[in-house]
Amino acid sequence: MDPQRHAGFVIGSDQAQQGDNVTVWKVRVKDPQSSFDGEKLVVASVHNGLSLAKGLNVHFAIGSVDGARGQKEPRAVDVRLSEPKPPRSKGQV
Repeated sequence: MDPQRHAGFVIGSDQAQQGDNVTVWKVRVKDPQSSFDGEKLVVASVHNGLSLAKGLNVHFAIGSVDGARGQKEPRAVDVRLSEPKPPRSKGQV
């Protein structure tokens, strides 16, 4: 069974707080059908070594990890590039 995919875009990256010099990417969910619509999520994994960049349109599943206080924290997993929409032809609405 395929997990539900959500649409969104890459909002940028931060350096990890652990001092490992690790880049942590974040996405914003932009999917009115998702209960996570408008939320920022940390990226946990990308598909096939995808390199992320600010502004890319992506889609992803949402998983969770146990937070520092035992609560579940959502994460974007299996982040992939969204398919570009085909250009409209003249006269098309």
